Amino acid sequence: MNVPSFIGLSAALLLTWLGATYFHEIPHGRYPKQGPLTSTSPVTESGETPENLLANISDNKESN
Repeated sequence: MNVPSFIGLSAALLLTWLGATYFHEIPHGRYPKQGPLTSTSPVTESGETPENLLANISDNKESN
């Protein structure tokens, strides 16, 4: 199979798949449910969160 025919076949397959998914209606009950958003922040090795680090930096600036 040469490159132009591969590209044409791939484009036709992709266009068919996109057309089928665009016109196929999915009921609202099939969408995944999302729970409440939680605030998660990464913790560094010292156990400090970025919020604590920023507070410490601003406290150090005020004390100078």
